[in-house]
Amino acid sequence: MLRTSCRALLAASLLYQLGPAPAYADNTNLPDLGDESLAVISPAQERKLGQDYIRQAHQTLSFMDDPEISEYIQTLGQRLVAHSDEPKQDFRFYVIDNPAINAFALPGGFICVHTGLILATQNEGELASVLAHEIAHVTQRHIPRMIAESQRTTLPALAAVLAGILMASSGHQGGEAAIALTGATVAQRQLAFSREFEEEADRIGMHTLARSGFDPHEMPDFFERMQKLNRANETNLPEFLRTHPVTTNRIADSLNRADTYHIHEGPDSLEYLMVRAKIRALTADNPDDIVRGFKDDLAQGKHRNNVDADRYGYALALLRTRQLDTARVQAQKLIERHPNVVFYRVLQAEIEMSAGNYKQALAVYAAAYAKAPSEAALIRYYAGALLKTEHYRQARDLLKTALQQRPDDPILYKMMAEAAGNTGAQYDAHRALAEHYYLIGNPNAALEQLQLAARSAGNNFYQQSSVDARIAAIKEEMAANQNK
Repeated sequence: MLRTSCRALLAASLLYQLGPAPAYADNTNLPDLGDESLAVISPAQERKLGQDYIRQAHQTLSFMDDPEISEYIQTLGQRLVAHSDEPKQDFRFYVIDNPAINAFALPGGFICVHTGLILATQNEGELASVLAHEIAHVTQRHIPRMIAESQRTTLPALAAVLAGILMASSGHQGGEAAIALTGATVAQRQLAFSREFEEEADRIGMHTLARSGFDPHEMPDFFERMQKLNRANETNLPEFLRTHPVTTNRIADSLNRADTYHIHEGPDSLEYLMVRAKIRALTADNPDDIVRGFKDDLAQGKHRNNVDADRYGYALALLRTRQLDTARVQAQKLIERHPNVVFYRVLQAEIEMSAGNYKQALAVYAAAYAKAPSEAALIRYYAGALLKTEHYRQARDLLKTALQQRPDDPILYKMMAEAAGNTGAQYDAHRALAEHYYLIGNPNAALEQLQLAARSAGNNFYQQSSVDARIAAIKEEMAANQNK
């Protein structure tokens, strides 16, 4: 069934089928969007489309549910949004566990970046430049504008390409062929329009990058490395280069624009370095190889990031392979140097949890939480440890706080369901599990949980009314999607 949210994703894919980009404008004034895109889709509808796709994407894409990695990308993204031309727009950033070098924006402010792209960046400014570019696609409403343009060409062709998009997003090799064949006519008609969008995203994104304190030169630097990668891998083109083609003209224009700024960023944040090391440690296909790699780097002084980051990655890889004694030694070295870094305290606690030293692990978490009660990643780890050790009431209290910070996190709702259910709060457990299923794109399972919640509500008028309203809202949404 064709869904509007996926049609928006389709429009985004057509948007990026580019050739050489034209010269950039000499200013950063925003373009006049006009009323045409608003006639096609309102900002509220655009947001709804993005939400729909994110929920559906949980069925096909592997979202990185690591709290520290997720929290870092969200924090970096919000820093850039705060300095964009739409600082009040609601954005949400996600990390996809995929080695492909790729990132993409969805309508309404949803941006996804692959772990492969994070590892491909050489510094935080390069990662920020990619996010700033994607933010600009959203703030400039490129997807609605592409839909408006597409409706003047051929909607049947868009529907055909949509089938290819759905296949490709699920990992089917036939998807790219379908896009190439059925979308050729539309892509050809949209070419100039799409080049304009890429130029606009580069220009506006660089302005955001500079205002956020990053060196604008990181954007052309990253483009240039991608171009070299393109030349070296012509038969195995990274996904980022398929959707964001890099040309010599584009690099030159980007460099010229960067030269107009006079910003020199400081060193990479510790969080960036830790996240890269963590991704490297947790996503390697062969854990033993990554242990040896980190060990050799430390022994030879070949630090990819810095010595602490590599030691952190080494300890995580040791934990993954259950070499707990050695992991504990490495974690202690980090804590002695930086006793207040939450990443290291979480590492220390997780080693003890893995070793079965639950009392010691909980003490580490309690002490860290006392010093940093607003750290979202720490709260989720701590709550997970409390659930594992059957401290359900305490976990439930922590999860309430976590959900106030991240009300769209399906993992938190699943944890809350476990905590509530084990404290006898069956109504709350079913409500939380319903939201979990809803957020991962399974509305039927959500409705089943809501029906169970209704039974648990008994004669409680407030609870019964709340459940009835939620059921009606989900059914209405499902009916609307079926009619699209």
